[in-house]
Amino acid sequence: MALKPDREYNEVTDITNFWTTVAAEKGGCAGVVTQGTGAAIGQNIVDEANVVGYVADPSGVIAKGILLQTVTAAMSATRDFPNFENGEIRPSDKCTLVKKGFVVTDMIPSGVTPSVGDSAYLAASGMISSSQATGAPQVGRFETTKDSAGFARVSIDIT
Repeated sequence: MALKPDREYNEVTDITNFWTTVAAEKGGCAGVVTQGTGAAIGQNIVDEANVVGYVADPSGVIAKGILLQTVTAAMSATRDFPNFENGEIRPSDKCTLVKKGFVVTDMIPSGVTPSVGDSAYLAASGMISSSQATGAPQVGRFETTKDSAGFARVSIDIT
């Protein structure tokens, strides 16, 4: 599990993006993979250009929000329907991203020990770090240090 239920996002979420075609764990920060034009909120990823995912290199990436669902390739497109209540979607489905609020996540790179008040930056593979990689955007602030399980509370402010 990468996201604890202790969270608040005051209904500032974004549901206009499609997840990439890879499975992913919830709790990381998504960045733009393909940017859309105009409203760009179509019905499927085939005609859609707003695609997000966990990027390998955060340099110059536009951060979009914290992923609230687990993306699993085990779901069949013909048998299974996305269960937004359970927090599971398939690759290429619309995803829910927290843009403002706080989450408790363990998507913090190993070896990084944030302090209370440290800035939180997008890091590689959807991680959130207190160390800024060259050109990586700030996504919020650490509200706590990591606990024994590696979780920290992060205040998110992506506008």
